[in-house]
Amino acid sequence: MIVFWSILMKAVTGLVIGFSIGMTGIGGGILVLPALVILFGMSPTMAVGTANLYAFLTKIYAAYHHWKQKTIAVRICTCFLAGAVPANLVVAYTINWYVGTLTSDPVAQSDMQDGLKQFIGALILVTAVFILWDFNVKRKQKEETTTALQTAMQRNDYRQITVAITLGAMVGGLIAATSVGGGVVLIPLLIIVFGLSPVLTVGSSIFIGSILTFLSSAVYATGDQLDWTTGVIMAAGAFVGVPLGTRMSKKIKGMTLQFIVSIIIMIAGFLMVLVNAH
Repeated sequence: MIVFWSILMKAVTGLVIGFSIGMTGIGGGILVLPALVILFGMSPTMAVGTANLYAFLTKIYAAYHHWKQKTIAVRICTCFLAGAVPANLVVAYTINWYVGTLTSDPVAQSDMQDGLKQFIGALILVTAVFILWDFNVKRKQKEETTTALQTAMQRNDYRQITVAITLGAMVGGLIAATSVGGGVVLIPLLIIVFGLSPVLTVGSSIFIGSILTFLSSAVYATGDQLDWTTGVIMAAGAFVGVPLGTRMSKKIKGMTLQFIVSIIIMIAGFLMVLVNAH
């Protein structure tokens, strides 16, 4: 009976987070990591690897739906991945090697993971503030407008490619080290820097995240730093939630979706801080 309720709880958790992924692009890492640590008592290192596995299994499914709906900015995604893939692999392999050296020192290993999560928690809250600020500006203007930064990106291909590759490397490294970044960091970058619509932003972030989390989970698997059973069960629940969320994203107005994204980011940020407080 205990095993049954454990499986059910993991499946339902995966469904709820999958709905968030389909609707907003957020959930693969930023919501799964606190769930794995708080609800299922998983160690931080194992949680990072498992969160990457879950994120890949759910994002690839969501990416398929967004591809069908043509809500992916292919050119910008390609530029991001050019910088993100190398950084992702280098950081993932480095983290796994370093964790291996700390096997005999669990205190040092825990301190390393807590430090990373504390940094990400603060970054998440800052990200939420920026998205809320952008939302407030557009609400006062009562129309979609582009900022000087977005205009500069759109008018200069070389600048756009260079910035996308650089930011991609940052996001790729964050995902590899913490499983966080595909939604909470990438989404505001695509909105604020490149001026993508909220719907295109969601689809593009899911596409990029699916590739990066696949690479990260593959590397973590080589170091036995993920729980295959939990990741698969939660992903199975997400297969129900993702298409529901994806269809919902097409029915919600752009500014409303952006506001929902910012609230989810802020809640996730506080959850990350709370995880570090225990």
